[in-house]
Amino acid sequence: MALSLGLAASEPAFSVFKVFKFLIDSRMSVMCGYKVPRRILDVSAEAAFKVLRFAKNVERSGRRVIHLEIGEPDFDTPKHIKDAAVEALKKNLTHYTPTLGIPELRQEIAESVKRDYGVEVDWERNVAVTTGCKQAILASTLAIVDEGEEVIYPNPGYPEYEAAAYFAGGRPVPYRLRLEEGFRMTAERLAELITPKTKLVVLNTPNNPCGVVMPEEDVRGIVELAEDHGFYILSDEVYRPILFDDLKHYSPLHVKKSLDRLIIADGFSKRYAMTGWRLGYALVPEEILPQVFKLLNVMNSCPNSISQYAALAALRGPQEPVMDMVREYWRRRDAVVEELSKLEDIRFVKPEGAFYALVDVSKILNRLEVNSEEFVKMLIERYGAAFLHGTALGSYGEGFIRISFAASEEDIREGIRLLGKAIEELTRS
Repeated sequence: MALSLGLAASEPAFSVFKVFKFLIDSRMSVMCGYKVPRRILDVSAEAAFKVLRFAKNVERSGRRVIHLEIGEPDFDTPKHIKDAAVEALKKNLTHYTPTLGIPELRQEIAESVKRDYGVEVDWERNVAVTTGCKQAILASTLAIVDEGEEVIYPNPGYPEYEAAAYFAGGRPVPYRLRLEEGFRMTAERLAELITPKTKLVVLNTPNNPCGVVMPEEDVRGIVELAEDHGFYILSDEVYRPILFDDLKHYSPLHVKKSLDRLIIADGFSKRYAMTGWRLGYALVPEEILPQVFKLLNVMNSCPNSISQYAALAALRGPQEPVMDMVREYWRRRDAVVEELSKLEDIRFVKPEGAFYALVDVSKILNRLEVNSEEFVKMLIERYGAAFLHGTALGSYGEGFIRISFAASEEDIREGIRLLGKAIEELTRS
């Protein structure tokens, strides 16, 4: 059996692992009288944080580790945003807020949607402020998906989509993103997965972990498919400003011009380097909002008050800091492409947006007779370079590693050079 970092894997390549895990969990349940609910048993915690913890443990032993595994901007939150938070503290705005967020922020989100998408939404009927984009995805999925209904989601992809489907009692259906097809999600291939039980289809553009930006034709095709079959679309657009090569962001909202059977999940973490502030939002159809309200009220009563005032300043204030960060990500993307192009026996698609590259290392893994998780462990322990193994991003991620270029150019170049050194030494020995 493969070595493990304690990181979850899923579906076909790991069926033996899942059976073994089920037997252990069942034995523990009998011993202590506790039975793990099926919908929780199938859920895996986000493995990027576990890889980070493993890498930090190696660092504590005195080794230097270059961190290219975690998807977090290395920039500081812009000063005017932090100043707004300090001012809110001084004004003692530290109490409960409405469950769906303060009216000023919800109104400003609606205004930003009008500016960015050219579509008017009603802040009272369509906007919910959440504790991060992750909660926007979870609450929206729970509000839509019933027991046994199907959720189609990109795989490799952000693991929250699959987890949310399990939490809802639904059936996750992976749409396999293939490197040979440029990791594209098309209406033609999506149509092959649709059944009468399909309730929700998840899009993510720009994409984590592939760095792909969906072209207008693919977005439009999927919207038309949704109208024909009556399923909802959940579009995760948290990386939408981070685009390279002068590409444009296309959203289902640009096509539909309304939130009819459409949810947009977004947030402040990536755009404004506010990961620790834990604030996001969902744009939802009017009929969904009361259910989202109930779920958010039960989950956490309301979003963090200080973070909301900081987010208000982020939307109202200058957007130059965002553009500065995007320009720097673009420069780093070019460094990633330059360094990866020097390596043999790997394949990758040039990232178009977000701050990730998904690298096919299957040839190396086959020679070493290890899986991607074991390979990542080797890279951390022996070479001091931390990447994310592909199965942290879904069953179809096996054979890949993800590189996050939300790090300094120096670390990016050094980390990929260490990857090249590892490939040369390990395959030669």
